[in-house]
Amino acid sequence: MRTEPKKRSRDPEKTRAHILEVAFREIYHHGFQGISIDQIIGKTEVTKGAFFHYFPTKSDLGYAIVDEILREMILDRWIRPLAAYRNPIQGIVKRFRLLTETMADEDLTRGCPLNNLAQEMSAVDPVFREKIKGVLTIWLDETERFLKKARDAGYLKKDADTRQLAVFVVTLEEGAFGLVKSMADRKLFDSLYDSLREHLCSYAEARE
Repeated sequence: MRTEPKKRSRDPEKTRAHILEVAFREIYHHGFQGISIDQIIGKTEVTKGAFFHYFPTKSDLGYAIVDEILREMILDRWIRPLAAYRNPIQGIVKRFRLLTETMADEDLTRGCPLNNLAQEMSAVDPVFREKIKGVLTIWLDETERFLKKARDAGYLKKDADTRQLAVFVVTLEEGAFGLVKSMADRKLFDSLYDSLREHLCSYAEARE
């Protein structure tokens, strides 16, 4: 007796993740306020009912992008790779160079997705503002953690203010992409790289 093949059940987690990925890409290209839910749904294979099951409002979708995509993006870009370096100072400098040299021109013209969303939504939505602040706080805290590691290992002067240095590093990392986007000049990364390297080296502890 022939049996009908079972229909593959949809994985709720994969469906939700797919919506988030598509929405992130569309928002990165067009801005949060420049894209509609219908346009996002049109780029996925889900129904409108399924979309609203996962994200009751467009704002809920945006909040999830900050919490789940942008947070992980920042950690993957700037923080987690530092664990591979004995000297985190070298890691911070080399990571900046690598990212700025390998990022596609198309992405550079769009800037940093976290910064874009902060500029667009922080002033009009307090929940967005707090969530973006949360991601930036993690970025600062984790950068400081590695700077403290460098100090404890003798790569950074004992009297170095690691919080102040973390603010400098994150400001340069975040601001670099906004500047290059606005000026449409990739060569600016070279100057910013030199500034980052020279400033951190000025705090480096001389080692025999």
